[in-house]
Amino acid sequence: MRMWGIVVPIPNLPLIFFILGVIYGLFHPGREDRLGMLKKSIGIGFLLGLIFGLLIAMLLPGVLSLFAVGLSVIAFTILVLTIAIPFIIGTLLGDLIERLIG
Repeated sequence: MRMWGIVVPIPNLPLIFFILGVIYGLFHPGREDRLGMLKKSIGIGFLLGLIFGLLIAMLLPGVLSLFAVGLSVIAFTILVLTIAIPFIIGTLLGDLIERLIG
Protein backbone atom coordinates (compact mmCIF):
# COMPACT_ATOMS: atom_id res chain seq x y z
CA MET A 1 0.00 0.00 0.00
CA ARG A 2 1.33 3.44 -0.92
CA MET A 3 0.76 6.24 1.55
CA TRP A 4 2.13 9.75 0.92
CA GLY A 5 4.78 8.34 -1.39
CA ILE A 6 5.94 5.77 1.20
CA VAL A 7 5.33 2.06 0.70
CA VAL A 8 3.70 0.70 3.86
CA PRO A 9 3.46 -3.08 4.19
CA ILE A 10 0.03 -4.38 5.21
CA PRO A 11 0.27 -7.00 7.96
CA ASN A 12 -1.43 -10.34 7.44
CA LEU A 13 -3.62 -10.31 10.57
CA PRO A 14 -4.99 -13.87 10.34
CA LEU A 15 -1.41 -15.20 10.09
CA ILE A 16 -0.32 -13.09 13.06
CA PHE A 17 -3.24 -14.35 15.17
CA PHE A 18 -2.57 -17.95 14.06
CA ILE A 19 1.01 -17.64 15.33
CA LEU A 20 -0.24 -16.04 18.57
CA GLY A 21 -2.71 -18.95 18.93
CA VAL A 22 0.12 -21.49 18.53
CA ILE A 23 2.14 -19.66 21.19
CA TYR A 24 -0.89 -19.48 23.50
CA GLY A 25 -1.70 -23.16 23.03
CA LEU A 26 1.91 -24.14 23.58
CA PHE A 27 2.53 -22.17 26.75
CA HIS A 28 -0.93 -22.37 28.34
CA PRO A 29 -1.02 -25.68 30.21
CA GLY A 30 -3.87 -28.09 29.50
CA ARG A 31 -6.46 -28.05 26.77
CA GLU A 32 -8.21 -24.85 25.80
CA ASP A 33 -11.97 -24.42 25.64
CA ARG A 34 -12.17 -23.72 21.91
CA LEU A 35 -15.95 -23.69 21.73
CA GLY A 36 -15.99 -21.18 24.59
CA MET A 37 -13.49 -18.99 22.72
CA LEU A 38 -15.65 -19.13 19.60
CA LYS A 39 -18.80 -18.22 21.55
CA LYS A 40 -17.02 -15.30 23.24
CA SER A 41 -15.69 -14.00 19.93
CA ILE A 42 -19.18 -14.11 18.37
CA GLY A 43 -20.53 -12.25 21.40
CA ILE A 44 -17.79 -9.63 21.26
CA GLY A 45 -18.34 -9.10 17.52
CA PHE A 46 -22.10 -8.76 18.05
CA LEU A 47 -21.62 -6.30 20.92
CA LEU A 48 -19.08 -4.15 19.05
CA GLY A 49 -21.31 -4.12 15.99
CA LEU A 50 -24.30 -3.08 18.07
CA ILE A 51 -22.38 -0.27 19.79
CA PHE A 52 -20.92 1.15 16.58
CA GLY A 53 -24.17 0.62 14.71
CA LEU A 54 -26.09 2.59 17.34
CA LEU A 55 -23.51 5.38 17.17
CA ILE A 56 -23.95 5.56 13.40
CA ALA A 57 -27.74 5.32 13.76
CA MET A 58 -27.77 8.53 15.78
CA LEU A 59 -26.54 10.37 12.70
CA LEU A 60 -28.84 8.75 10.12
CA PRO A 61 -32.58 9.34 9.80
CA GLY A 62 -35.33 6.73 9.82
CA VAL A 63 -34.97 3.34 8.19
CA LEU A 64 -31.33 3.96 7.27
CA SER A 65 -30.42 3.82 10.94
CA LEU A 66 -31.85 0.29 11.31
CA PHE A 67 -30.00 -0.77 8.17
CA ALA A 68 -26.75 0.66 9.59
CA VAL A 69 -27.17 -1.22 12.86
CA GLY A 70 -27.86 -4.52 11.11
CA LEU A 71 -24.93 -4.22 8.72
CA SER A 72 -22.63 -3.09 11.48
CA VAL A 73 -23.48 -6.11 13.64
CA ILE A 74 -22.87 -8.47 10.72
CA ALA A 75 -19.62 -6.75 9.69
CA PHE A 76 -18.10 -6.71 13.17
CA THR A 77 -19.07 -10.31 13.84
CA ILE A 78 -17.36 -11.39 10.61
CA LEU A 79 -14.33 -9.22 11.42
CA VAL A 80 -13.91 -10.73 14.87
CA LEU A 81 -14.39 -14.26 13.53
CA THR A 82 -11.76 -13.59 10.85
CA ILE A 83 -9.31 -12.99 13.68
CA ALA A 84 -10.65 -15.57 16.17
CA ILE A 85 -10.81 -18.64 13.92
CA PRO A 86 -7.09 -18.61 13.00
CA PHE A 87 -6.30 -18.05 16.70
CA ILE A 88 -8.42 -21.07 17.69
CA ILE A 89 -6.82 -23.22 14.98
CA GLY A 90 -3.42 -22.05 16.27
CA THR A 91 -4.30 -23.17 19.80
CA LEU A 92 -5.09 -26.61 18.35
CA LEU A 93 -1.60 -26.81 16.84
CA GLY A 94 -0.06 -25.41 20.02
CA ASP A 95 -1.78 -28.10 22.12
CA LEU A 96 -0.56 -30.76 19.70
CA ILE A 97 3.03 -29.52 19.99
CA GLU A 98 2.64 -29.35 23.79
CA ARG A 99 1.54 -33.01 23.87
CA LEU A 100 4.39 -34.09 21.59
CA ILE A 101 7.01 -32.27 23.68
CA GLY A 102 5.63 -33.19 27.10
